[in-house]
Amino acid sequence: MARTKTTTQRGLGWRHQQDRDRLLRNHIDGTPCWWCNQPMYRNPESNWDAKALAADHSKSRAFHGTNGNHADRLLHDTCNKQRGNGSRDHQRPAITGRQPVSEHETDPRVMPWPW
Repeated sequence: MARTKTTTQRGLGWRHQQDRDRLLRNHIDGTPCWWCNQPMYRNPESNWDAKALAADHSKSRAFHGTNGNHADRLLHDTCNKQRGNGSRDHQRPAITGRQPVSEHETDPRVMPWPW
């Protein structure tokens, strides 16, 4: 399995880490995630995907770049990855009413467990 790139390798780095720290300091546990509408918690084990919250740019970096475009909200880690470049924002579970899915359910490289 490929290693996850660091924030610096993804073109983010120190400023993005500072944005995330600020967002976490101001976060109120139980606030709904913009992508999936499920509650978000500082404690990763309490989140539906059991991962730490990710700092997201409401103005996608893919379309708006990073210059002056700071992370301005938190999302679940999996939700942030599913959002990608923002081109599917109209299909997010918070709008469609669908339940969020784990990476294992969306990653074609992962074989589902035979129940």
